[in-house]
Amino acid sequence: MSPPAAFTPLHAADSAVNDPWVGPWARSLELAVVCDLAGRVIAVNSAFGRKFGRRSAEWPGLAVADLVHPDDFADWQAAAARVQRPPYHIAREHRWHTAQGWRWLQWEETLLHDAEGQPAALRSIGRDVTKHRLAEEHFSKLAQAVDQSPVSIVMTTPGGRVQYVNPRFTQVTGYTLEEVFEQDLRVLREGHPGEAAYRAFCETVAAGRQWRGELRTRRKDGSSVWEAVTVAPIRSQTGEITHLLCLREDITERKRLEDQLRQAQKMESLGTLAGGIAHDFNNLIAIIKGFAEIALARCATGDELQQKYLREVHGAAQRAAGLVRQILTFSRKTEVSYRPVDLNELIGELVGMLAATFPRTIEFRSELEDTLPAFAADPNQLQQVIMNLCVNARDAMPDGGVLTLRTRRVPGAALEALHGDPQHDYAAVSVGDTGCGIPLEVRSRIFEPFFTTKQGHGGTGLGLAVVYGIVLNHHGLLDVESAPGEGTTFHVYLPLAARAAGGPVPEPSRSQTFPPGKEDILIVEDEPSLRDLLGTVLRACGYRVHAVSDGAEAASFILGNPQVIDAVLLDLNLPRIHGIEILKTIRQSRPGARVIVLSGNLTPESRQELRALGQTEFLDKPYDLEVLAGRLRAVLDGEVDEEAGA
Repeated sequence: MSPPAAFTPLHAADSAVNDPWVGPWARSLELAVVCDLAGRVIAVNSAFGRKFGRRSAEWPGLAVADLVHPDDFADWQAAAARVQRPPYHIAREHRWHTAQGWRWLQWEETLLHDAEGQPAALRSIGRDVTKHRLAEEHFSKLAQAVDQSPVSIVMTTPGGRVQYVNPRFTQVTGYTLEEVFEQDLRVLREGHPGEAAYRAFCETVAAGRQWRGELRTRRKDGSSVWEAVTVAPIRSQTGEITHLLCLREDITERKRLEDQLRQAQKMESLGTLAGGIAHDFNNLIAIIKGFAEIALARCATGDELQQKYLREVHGAAQRAAGLVRQILTFSRKTEVSYRPVDLNELIGELVGMLAATFPRTIEFRSELEDTLPAFAADPNQLQQVIMNLCVNARDAMPDGGVLTLRTRRVPGAALEALHGDPQHDYAAVSVGDTGCGIPLEVRSRIFEPFFTTKQGHGGTGLGLAVVYGIVLNHHGLLDVESAPGEGTTFHVYLPLAARAAGGPVPEPSRSQTFPPGKEDILIVEDEPSLRDLLGTVLRACGYRVHAVSDGAEAASFILGNPQVIDAVLLDLNLPRIHGIEILKTIRQSRPGARVIVLSGNLTPESRQELRALGQTEFLDKPYDLEVLAGRLRAVLDGEVDEEAGA
């Protein structure tokens, strides 16, 4: 084939220069190749030969298609067909196998015609654009990463004027891209607690340092969001700060969980404190009650005024004992007596009682799921939970309203936000009112003991604290929905998982007089007044009483005194040696002695440990002296079932 007339050799320095097909591109640094219409090489320049590692003279007759990447071959063929149509010129990029490996080559290709105007050959002028192509790909990936980032990304001028925001920013804030720029939002200013904090921030970034912090910002709709914010300067090649890069991560859920954790830790600390002081409170109350009962028994029949005063003292002690029991319930230090409970039946009974005592302006509504199964729980404690929630609802509706009690079965998987167990279902009871609602600043404290908004109206601040303790004692979950002016609904979720259910142990019948006895009784009690009280009562009944004040004295008496001990009244929280160790000593040295454990704070763990030692008799402080005397007599006479416990 003869070369076109327009192509004549300019120089004859080498074969490429003399090649009439290559012509002006012979010495060019750009790649030049001329192929026939079948894709066979006619001529190449030196740059092409070097690029592909073969001398120019070796190329004629070879097929360039063998150099194109297999993934690009179809597109390369399609482009080759287009060049044979007007305007007979195309540009394309493909991967070619060069001496350096696979490289991106950009080609400008022109169809050449012969003297008669017929297509004769295809001339391609190319350059290596691999670096440019990789840079574009890198930039594209970076742009995609920024656009799809789960973190809000903002770029501003050093003065804080926004120049770029990614889609996540608009999602979190609710502002559109147009609003961000048209309203000139000062995103770096928002959330700082005051001018001093904002000035410190500005000084930090102006000095070229990175700033980190947690800010509470507001969305377009007025709601707030917590964000972890990082602001870093961007410098030019000369070191000048040209922009500020701001990264904002939504940590609202994390802050909520942190608040829950702090609240749980605070409640746990308060519970531990409450359990710790209950023993001392119960000792004091037991002393007051006991001596009041003795004084009442010895008071002259005609002295009505003195009897009235003593009954007031005794009644106050009873109320104090009830208050301590509520504190222990809050602290989850009381044992749960599980038995099958029909929640719908329990609510039905309560509604009937409450409807008769609540104001007529309050309407009761029940929405009870008929298919809800019975489950293991402590019915007395559940009754207290529902009662306390209903009383709270009543107080929230001084002018009347609707009080709704609802039950349903809820799968644990639906309670993920409350950390429910997905393996179990829950029995849910909801108590809702149409009252005043709970302000946000109050809601975080409603389960604290002694916190009340009813100052001067008889509120003790223990109602919801007791609810909290009972629900956690049942391994349940608790949630509240409320808004000022829109009412409040408490949701209690109790697991339906099977538990061992045990019935209550009946207490011995109470007699009107203290039963007499002649046995030897050892009193182990560290509170002097309570020790004297028990000694006075039991001696008056005819018992031979021995009393010790701590664990070491008790151990010495048991091990070193040959005298018979028929029964031991044993306090657990003793100085020097704990009561459980004394019980072990009694079991080894005096196996025939009957023991009644007296405690004002007997935890389920302690009760379980005592039962493992064979102990079945317990009496909670503060106790009635009649009950104590009757229980002691029953134990000595063998009338109490040793397997039952108390």
